[in-house]
Amino acid sequence: MPKPSSTPLSTPATIAPVPSTVPGTSSPAKPKLANPQRGDVYWVNIPKKHTVGHEQYKRRPFLIVSNNAIHYLEIVIGVPLTFQVHKKNRQYRIAVLASDIIMDTGSTLDPGERVALTEQVRCVSVERLEPDRQAKLTDTAIYAVEAGLAFVMDIR
Repeated sequence: MPKPSSTPLSTPATIAPVPSTVPGTSSPAKPKLANPQRGDVYWVNIPKKHTVGHEQYKRRPFLIVSNNAIHYLEIVIGVPLTFQVHKKNRQYRIAVLASDIIMDTGSTLDPGERVALTEQVRCVSVERLEPDRQAKLTDTAIYAVEAGLAFVMDIR
């Protein structure tokens, strides 16, 4: 077994800074943004300091429910998904079966049943969404979530 060295470790490698502009232009570099579509599930991270009372916060799956026609504004409307299936309620907390969640390759979302918290509907910038889609819901699941939203908003 080699004897441990008493010499100090070398200094860490220097990491080059991320350019603040796109090469060849004076335009600022933009981070990769998500390209959300209705029915997609993305990770969203809402800091606790941006919430009040019972509003949902922290990193969680977020189901996009808005019409694709408004996404050019770089905002989406969606509802958080929870793993706590005991929270389901037939009128507005909608169970989403694992079979209705089509997982993307490389998804970091744990498989299983979810509950869509339609009473927590929220508008967020696409900049809050992590860039890689995690899953897509079937049309059947989206229709069920729509029914929950209609109940919460008293849409007839």
